[in-house]
Amino acid sequence: MKKLTICLLMAMLCFGCKKNSSENRPDQPNSIKNKTLNAVPVGKSTSKKIFMHWMPWFETPDSKGAWGYHWKMNTQNPDIITNGRRQIAAYYYPQTGPYASSDPDIIEYQLLLMKYSGVDGVTIDWPGTRVQYDYPDNLNNSNALIAKLNAVGLQFSIVEEDRNWDAGQTSGAHGDFTYMQSNYFNQGNYLKVNNVPVVLNFGPITFHSSSEWDQILAGLSPKPKVIPLFGFTSQVGANNAGGEFPWIYQDHPTVVDNYYAQASSFPISVGVVYPGFNSFYAAGGASGPTWQIAYNGTSTFSTMLDEALASSVGIIQFATWNDYGEGTMIEPTVEFGYGFLTTMQQKLGVPYHQHELEQIYRLYQYRKQYKGNSSVQNQLNQVFTYFANVQPVDAENLMNTIGGGGTTPPVTTGVNIKNKWLNTYLYEDNGQAKYSSSSTVANGKWTLEQVNGHTRIKNVSTGHYLNIEHLYSYAECTAVPDSFYSSYWVLEDYNGYKRLRNEWQNTYLNLENQSGFAQCTAIGATADSSQWTLN
Repeated sequence: MKKLTICLLMAMLCFGCKKNSSENRPDQPNSIKNKTLNAVPVGKSTSKKIFMHWMPWFETPDSKGAWGYHWKMNTQNPDIITNGRRQIAAYYYPQTGPYASSDPDIIEYQLLLMKYSGVDGVTIDWPGTRVQYDYPDNLNNSNALIAKLNAVGLQFSIVEEDRNWDAGQTSGAHGDFTYMQSNYFNQGNYLKVNNVPVVLNFGPITFHSSSEWDQILAGLSPKPKVIPLFGFTSQVGANNAGGEFPWIYQDHPTVVDNYYAQASSFPISVGVVYPGFNSFYAAGGASGPTWQIAYNGTSTFSTMLDEALASSVGIIQFATWNDYGEGTMIEPTVEFGYGFLTTMQQKLGVPYHQHELEQIYRLYQYRKQYKGNSSVQNQLNQVFTYFANVQPVDAENLMNTIGGGGTTPPVTTGVNIKNKWLNTYLYEDNGQAKYSSSSTVANGKWTLEQVNGHTRIKNVSTGHYLNIEHLYSYAECTAVPDSFYSSYWVLEDYNGYKRLRNEWQNTYLNLENQSGFAQCTAIGATADSSQWTLN
């Protein structure tokens, strides 16, 4: 839906076209209530409400018989697979691969990841009820997510897209709000402030006068508070608006800073946190902004979160969970790993870590691996219940029995890193990376970890990381902070093998000197000594 109106939005606002548990305590800003949730909430140190902005618009051949627009735009073909990845309309690749928004396994996976990262609820980029384009599919996908929220223990709120109606169609927009009233506002986990439903509006884009909004909201009971974008209260009307929220602007971070300076004056204030901005529109043959906001690993995200937490806002909206077209996705990707979610865990004071997130991904993998096996699926239903009730140890223990008859599934014990030239295996010895002819040599197993969008190579036995921090004549295996580029590696494909390039010096791991140690030097791709297998 975004593609139809992006030019108008850019002209008006000069920012990303996006688009797209507790009792009511005195210390909770804006008296935001969270009630009638079935699952146990995850504790955290902040009293601000944390909401994740979610896109409902992804489709696959399994869900609709063909790939949806948001995975392919006008130039990409996800049926083309290169190096294990489908060709999608994005610069970043989801950990799960491209998916359908209505897939119950994906919904379970995404909501549990949010929960264990400190999220209280989801703000849904809602298409409305108009029967046009892919709007009906997006509505169905939104409702599939909403149907699962209570079981996970999360709230929700609608981000209404009035852009999906044409000028003069206030009756259609009114129908959207009556739909919300009948289907959402009466749910116990819908976001309310002082018992009044809250609806964010991404704009307004179509209806720019308070008289139009009077018509749109006429007769609603309860009448919701509409929260437009920063600076747009006058278009909604002071009697209809309850505050404003900022988004992702080309003038980063100035506009957001200006919002925080005024946030305390709004009855309902909603901050924003995003990881960066790198749209695929031009490459995808679509209209949209081409400016960028650098990610700097997870630094931009971390700085934005610090600012939001230090502000007076009562709600923080994370933008976004999965807008791959604009590169604002926070969910795990090949490039960034779990980096954004672990940053949230740390800064929100969540008592969980990447390990729990990995176990949730493991649940998703088992859902797919044992599709059609009702016995195992029933066990996985219990795993989900354990996660929802904040019993991750019980969830993991039960997964360890999955496979039938109490059989423990294979545990990831790492891989061997074997050199093509010498047929030897990399291992760690006293802080040095050495090589041995034995595939069972002590300290010879390695795992690949994703941090800050980079790959690190960890020794399973010692927990040390392969690095070149001191630029010695040999590659090191030591404890290195996860922000050090000396421990970041790029795995490059070459004639069926891997070359391991260090990101700091752009040099390659090799055994060219046969010195007993692995070295990291400039060396040609054809040198067998710089080619490896990982298995």
